[in-house]
Amino acid sequence: MIMDGSPLKSKMRVLLVGYGSIGARHHAVLSELGCDTAICSRQHLPDVLFFKTIEEATSTYKPDKILVSNATADHREVLGYLDSKNSEADVLVEKPLFSFPDDDFSLGFQKHVSVAYNLRFHPVILALREALKEEQAVAAQFYVGMYLPAWRPSRDYRMTYSSSVAQGGGVLRDLSHELDLALWLFGSWTSLVAHGGHFSELEIETEDTVGIMLRAENCPKVNLELNYLDRVPRRSILVHTTSHSWEVDMIQGNLLCDGVVKQAWNVERNSTYLAQDSAWLNGERTVLCSFHEGLEVLRLIEAIESSITNQSWIQKPSIL
Repeated sequence: MIMDGSPLKSKMRVLLVGYGSIGARHHAVLSELGCDTAICSRQHLPDVLFFKTIEEATSTYKPDKILVSNATADHREVLGYLDSKNSEADVLVEKPLFSFPDDDFSLGFQKHVSVAYNLRFHPVILALREALKEEQAVAAQFYVGMYLPAWRPSRDYRMTYSSSVAQGGGVLRDLSHELDLALWLFGSWTSLVAHGGHFSELEIETEDTVGIMLRAENCPKVNLELNYLDRVPRRSILVHTTSHSWEVDMIQGNLLCDGVVKQAWNVERNSTYLAQDSAWLNGERTVLCSFHEGLEVLRLIEAIESSITNQSWIQKPSIL
């Protein structure tokens, strides 16, 4: 896996829908990859080619690819419009796919959509996934924590989407990378129980910490902790197999086996975005999260919320 982005097969016209902090990051990455880019945003952006509406942008600019990075709650409207117009442009949607599960799209359109779970492209995750192919997992623990007020220091955390239910915030959606990775590494879940909510002093209306225990197809016990509370950011995975104990530190870039560093990478801030966006632009879907996989993450979130509300175990319905 090339972590600084593979060269493009040809120069592409990419429309970026939404220009918040993550949209600006994708814009920088796409420019580094040599794309022609235009932006659809409510903001006035005099230094770039931009459009106010998706209708004007798609009809005038005629993009080859569309990257959706506006608020989670607005993803449905953009994808619904593209589906209604029978768009054949490949679409990459920032995670999560929607605020709530919604598969009311034509199957043909779904095949054009990927979800931007860029941590799949982290070299420690790719190395761990490769190592686990040869072993039987017994128990796994995922941990992600970061202090919300320090996450985006240039903005008041109370005014960000993370603090808003309507905009799709809260740790379950905001930090859903870990949910996606659990499913990608260990297969679909079969049952779960969860506990969480807004327990801290943070001035937000969303949940700030959630703990989950689930059974997956390829691991009988998977624990996950997601929170906005860690003053020192942490992002780690511990997997016990019948042969070894594997540990991943995504922040330090280390993969350990039985306590010994097996491999280490110096991963720069945009490395996983470069690898992901390059794969998307080049049509390489092996690692990319599909539309269906993105929906599975949302169905998992829905089950976790049901477990918290009902204080009970949830069995996955067979129809899912």
